[in-house]
Amino acid sequence: MAQIPFDLKHADFARLAEVGLRLPGLREVKTLTQTSWIEAPTTIIGTVVSGAELQVGAFCSLSGGTLNNVHIGRYSSIAAGTIIGVHEHPTSWLTTSRTSYWPQVYGWDELIAPDRAAEIRAGKRPFTRSCPITEIGHDVWIGQGCFIKSGVRIGHGSVIGARATVTKDVPPYSIVLGTPGRVVRTRVPEPLIERLLAVEWWRYSIYDLFAAPFDDVARALDVIEDRIAEGAVKPYEAPLVTPADLAEPLGLAARLAARFPRPLARAS
Repeated sequence: MAQIPFDLKHADFARLAEVGLRLPGLREVKTLTQTSWIEAPTTIIGTVVSGAELQVGAFCSLSGGTLNNVHIGRYSSIAAGTIIGVHEHPTSWLTTSRTSYWPQVYGWDELIAPDRAAEIRAGKRPFTRSCPITEIGHDVWIGQGCFIKSGVRIGHGSVIGARATVTKDVPPYSIVLGTPGRVVRTRVPEPLIERLLAVEWWRYSIYDLFAAPFDDVARALDVIEDRIAEGAVKPYEAPLVTPADLAEPLGLAARLAARFPRPLARAS
């Protein structure tokens, strides 16, 4: 996958934070895949692995942990200490060592066999399951210290309890606890889950939905469904930020300032 380089400076992070993108998790990141994007506004404090594929929806609060090769829907929250997207190793090959599919690891091929490094790299066999994309739906809350196995899918509206280990796909609106993680119940009754998935409220700005009583899911859905049917609310068209945009932070900040004419107060 082609990589897009960028190099954000301290002043760039401050400038972008004023217009809806708090991205301290990208401080050590120098490249992301060309398929990566971030919707604004959103906050990424968790550490992003350089070179990852990262797609993050608007209104996310990714407060900590390590993020690698992950797609995250809108309105999702991730607590500190969570690990998403660790690399797997081949267990059915001759060796589980990364050298078998990535011989240039740490530059060892050039150190040990400099005259054959090109030949060795040309003959390597790809391990395609090294770090598959992890899919996290909209409105997902992942508690502190969770481990999410690479390649799993966590359905919309789910809650992953603190310290849980998730190794399998999670159905929408499930609450998962423990190690290994298990579904203990759903967040809301099944008929409401069907309505939530049908209305896809996360397509909208929550600030256009405050007429709905959020503390009563059934009544909130009544209001939201009516407002959508009446055309009273329109889907939120989030500014989409690509790695190429991050390579031009001044232009990006100006574009976001035009979209959000009242800059956010700088965090104290």
